[in-house]
Amino acid sequence: MEPRIQYAKTRDGVTIACYTQGEGRPFIEMPPIPVSLASGHSRIPQWQAWNEQIAQRAMFIRYDCRGAGMSDRDVNDYSLDAWLLDLETVVDSLGLPPFTLFAGNSLAVPVAIAYGARWPARVSHLVLWQAHTRGSHLTGHPGFAATLDLMERDWKLFSETLAHVTEGWAESEMARREAALIRENQTPRGLRAALTAASGIDVSGLLSEIRSPTLVLHRRGRGYELGESRRVASEIPNARLVVVEGSSTSWSLQHPEAVLRAIDEFRSSENGSGRSAVRLSAREVEVLRLLAEGRSTREIGLDLVLTVRTVERHITNIYRKIDAHNRAQATAFALHHGLTSRS
Repeated sequence: MEPRIQYAKTRDGVTIACYTQGEGRPFIEMPPIPVSLASGHSRIPQWQAWNEQIAQRAMFIRYDCRGAGMSDRDVNDYSLDAWLLDLETVVDSLGLPPFTLFAGNSLAVPVAIAYGARWPARVSHLVLWQAHTRGSHLTGHPGFAATLDLMERDWKLFSETLAHVTEGWAESEMARREAALIRENQTPRGLRAALTAASGIDVSGLLSEIRSPTLVLHRRGRGYELGESRRVASEIPNARLVVVEGSSTSWSLQHPEAVLRAIDEFRSSENGSGRSAVRLSAREVEVLRLLAEGRSTREIGLDLVLTVRTVERHITNIYRKIDAHNRAQATAFALHHGLTSRS
């Protein structure tokens, strides 16, 4: 099945390209920020196979981050808030109910952590691949300055080196394909600016604020980085750590069936309980249920023997707790958590 593409504009005027595939509970796979290759996934067979597997299980959603791919490339803001705004815009434009958020081995991981801490009601499941919390995970190594210089001196050589390093491909033809996509989907100027800004990102202090069920996945062959994934998993309340075989930093190139199995088990074990990380009182649940069933404020008051003002106060509290801005978002939340007769 071919992905559908649509566009949405952020509050700061950046156009973001979004791709959707399949049906079911939403599954957002974040781009490997600041790189984004979503429009070229069909040219890498392993990526294409992964996409089709997810699309068979869920509404699979990908997007190009600012500065890359089919999204606007002429941008200046590469801050954490800007990356969050890209994701927020995609979610709002699609009107999504609570969704699985998947982020892997790039700036996407700290952005996903920040998003989960800021909007806990929107993320039903958080999956972090080779987790870390700091931009310096990418930019802090001794050769980073030389890497930036290589980017400007020899863009082709840089892209081929990046493909080999990030994917762990020994097969040169596969590396050349990804390198070509890197050159097509971002510019040296934009990538340099984004990587330079990344060094200041640190979301370590937000780990304890995550309330969504969280799965941290790590490659056994990347043992020297396992300590960081273990730290992230230990500091997120009730997170679980699963180690899968292989040495590639890509989740789709080596043993993707093991990665899919871990995600399937995680999503199914946390689904269907009607349980939410958001704490609603028994009365708020009653109000939300009636609200989602189409009752007016007056009708809810009559059913529950409450004044209109009291019902309005409950609705205000519900919206705040579940991070909803209107009845449609509240209804989506209620449906997802089994709080209406239509669930």
